[in-house]
Amino acid sequence: MSHTSILDRWADQVERRAAAPALATAERDWSHRELADLATGLRARLADGTGPVLVACADPVPVVAAVLACAATGRPFAPVDTRQPAARWTAVLEDLGPGTVLADAPGRAALAAAGHGELPLLDAESVTPLPWAAEDWRGLTGPDAGYVYFTSGTTGRPKGIRGGFEAVAHFLDWELAEFAVAPGTRVSMLTSPGFDAFLRDALVPLCAGGTAVLPAPGPIPVGAALGRWLAEQRIELLHCVPTVFRTLRAAGLTTGSLPDLRAALLAGEPVRPADITWWRGLFGSDKELVNLYGPSETTMTKVFRRLTAEDAEAETVPAGTPMPGVEVAVLAAGRPVTEAIGEIEIRTPFPLRGYLGGAAGGFVGTDRYRTGDLGRLRADGTLEVLGRRDQQVKVNGARVELGEIEDLLRRHPGVADVCAALVEEADGEPVLCAYLVAAAVTDEELREYAAEGLPAAARPARYLRLAAIPRTLSGKADRRALPSPAALAGRTGEQPLDGLEAGIAELWCELLHLPAVGRHDDFALLGGDSLGIARLLDGLRTRFGVEVPLRVYVGAPTVAGLAAAVAAGRDGSGDGASPAGERR
Repeated sequence: MSHTSILDRWADQVERRAAAPALATAERDWSHRELADLATGLRARLADGTGPVLVACADPVPVVAAVLACAATGRPFAPVDTRQPAARWTAVLEDLGPGTVLADAPGRAALAAAGHGELPLLDAESVTPLPWAAEDWRGLTGPDAGYVYFTSGTTGRPKGIRGGFEAVAHFLDWELAEFAVAPGTRVSMLTSPGFDAFLRDALVPLCAGGTAVLPAPGPIPVGAALGRWLAEQRIELLHCVPTVFRTLRAAGLTTGSLPDLRAALLAGEPVRPADITWWRGLFGSDKELVNLYGPSETTMTKVFRRLTAEDAEAETVPAGTPMPGVEVAVLAAGRPVTEAIGEIEIRTPFPLRGYLGGAAGGFVGTDRYRTGDLGRLRADGTLEVLGRRDQQVKVNGARVELGEIEDLLRRHPGVADVCAALVEEADGEPVLCAYLVAAAVTDEELREYAAEGLPAAARPARYLRLAAIPRTLSGKADRRALPSPAALAGRTGEQPLDGLEAGIAELWCELLHLPAVGRHDDFALLGGDSLGIARLLDGLRTRFGVEVPLRVYVGAPTVAGLAAAVAAGRDGSGDGASPAGERR
């Protein structure tokens, strides 16, 4: 399948299943024909322009239409997360030099707030659908202009990764066949448009005549909310990061839960043996658990494994074996080795396009990429991924450069020294921490400062004070000697009251991996990120039987405030809080 054959396959499905749902959103279903008409209208607006198309839309629907329209017009596209800070907007615009900026209302507001109001803007809402005709989309001979996705860079500036539809087509051929994706298959779409996995979530169902299912706008559902969404939406294939998947353990699933789900495909972070034990304990081999591995530089998945009971006993869950046409090697001193640790190199059956601007990075020749990941290749060809050679980590599936965080925080006048680290404590999710030698600067000030220069995934969840950063004899920061967040944490402020406050404080401690919290502490200032907030609201629902909306949390993000909201919800007098299950 080439870049044009993606459009050919999609056009076949539009013809055969015109009225069937292509995108299922919380507001409405978009049929295959309605999406095709929107893509046709957008194609007409883009046809006369030149240069890359920056797609700055919070709504995924126009992003999907833009992917199709750009493939047909031969213009590269670059989707971004509209929530990125001003400095990142500036870097993206400078490096990409877009000829058109497709933006919806949130995207336009973000660009204006970042000081970029004077751009060649195309309002997504102004695009009028036009009648779609199959012959206008089949057999196209234009160039494969491809795409650009921006990720964290070691210098503090985002890197633009260039990719082509030929690479996407190789992946689509594999997943469609490997997991029997067919007309009507319902596939989850939980990925932000700013990540290349968005192409997977959209194009896999579209090219099979299936449906990409989107949750309601806002934080992605987790825990019991995720379990309900999967069941209500009859999801058959779930794509997500292990951090999100793991929240299902609090959803109260039974062997009869999620009757439509066939497979959960996990990527972006390591899978743990305990994940396999729990999942197979519930469902046996009826619902597959699949590990996926592959960097954005080589376009999504390149190595996969259907996880077995044997993998649950392994010290390291295997990444798997290469998909067809892909070769994987582990290099030590530049030479391939087996049963030894080295750097993972991937060779693809299609040309790799490198970085925007031509930086070499890990690219070797036209079809090989040295990932910077450490791994081991078993004698049977199974790959294990063991960590990173550099300071890059994964936070909720997003790549984060620790050096980027440190570089930004060192510029704050109140920070004398800093060391960033991803800290994983017993039975907890990894926490992105900034260890600081700092003067009189508050966590709130640091969070505001970080929000101005770092993408959401790279903003530390915890700011921890030290008298000095521990260092090796060579003077480098010694991350292994950093104390755990729990060792530095103490009870802050007034203790929670017995009863409801104590119960909510216990939930906080579990989610934030703290020994104690105060009744007036702010959840976000103690390290609660957007996923943590979603897990908190889910925990309030399951433990206390009360639905606390996000806006109520924002107004009272403390133990005492949430206890009042839960109490009011129980007696029916709350401003927005309601008994779980009651819809407002």
